[in-house]
Amino acid sequence: MDIRVKKVLAITALALAGFVLTAVAKDIPAELPDPDGKPGDSTKPIKVYILSGQSNMVGMGSPAKLEPLAKSDKKFHYLMDDDGKWTVRKDVFFVGLTNRRIARWLTVGVMGRTMGPEVGVGHVVGYYHDEVVLIIKAAQGNRSIGFDVMPPSSRVGASKEGKYYKGWQYDGFVANIHKILDNLGEYFPDYKGQGYEIAGFCWWQGHKDRGMSQRFYEKHLENLINDFRAEFKAPKAPFVLATVGFDGYNLGPWKGVFDAQMAISDAKRHPELAGNVASIDIRGLGGGGYHYGSNGATYAKVGDAMGRAMVKLLEEARTKGKK
Repeated sequence: MDIRVKKVLAITALALAGFVLTAVAKDIPAELPDPDGKPGDSTKPIKVYILSGQSNMVGMGSPAKLEPLAKSDKKFHYLMDDDGKWTVRKDVFFVGLTNRRIARWLTVGVMGRTMGPEVGVGHVVGYYHDEVVLIIKAAQGNRSIGFDVMPPSSRVGASKEGKYYKGWQYDGFVANIHKILDNLGEYFPDYKGQGYEIAGFCWWQGHKDRGMSQRFYEKHLENLINDFRAEFKAPKAPFVLATVGFDGYNLGPWKGVFDAQMAISDAKRHPELAGNVASIDIRGLGGGGYHYGSNGATYAKVGDAMGRAMVKLLEEARTKGKK
């Protein structure tokens, strides 16, 4: 059975199951439809998602290794069209300033020869929102939350002397994000002056903090969440993070990091973050070393899971707001 027939059967099955395959649906179906090629509603403020972290957030996945998944797994058929080309979302724009400037409509090849979780995240939130979605990626490899991306609340009183002070890369991320937001017309040519809203944050980091205790990583992560939100005036914007999972369930020296990443969304441990922080356990999504074997399928799965968790938090907040 060729891919076109599979797609038709998959979409038909969803319709029979009662799913509403429209851009205004708030429930995210298990199998997303292909992008419809329509632009987002430019009369409403742009929904901005900020993605940050280290090398796996930068994107070390190979698109070529994603092809088998896109061709055989119904859940990810939306990534490839009937001609075997990567689909493009005309309602989700991607901007990144890591190493080089990238500003394009979202597709598997948006980063060039590598990919990160932005593809999965973008397809899910793009389906969810009527508005134009802007994904801003501020990430860099080989960075530690215990030094390079240490948030301001963790370094009170620390010196900023020299090029590489505590938190220097966090400050760089923030500067680049503001540069984009303050000049939207330059980075997003289709901007029509409709303004923007910070809709959510995604975080994927942890390799360089090998050996760090749960206590220290958890405190830095709590501060990072609060500082990002304060910096961009989005105190309740959902925050979704993906855990480490380099060797699957064999965490080794990253156990403290993993435990902290899972604990941050525990409502009993962090009641002040309850309902707007989600942790994605990725240990069963690939493994294969610190770059997950460069497997694009792993990056797509992680992004999809992060996007779905983001929408769940958004929906829970929307539902509470109606009460």
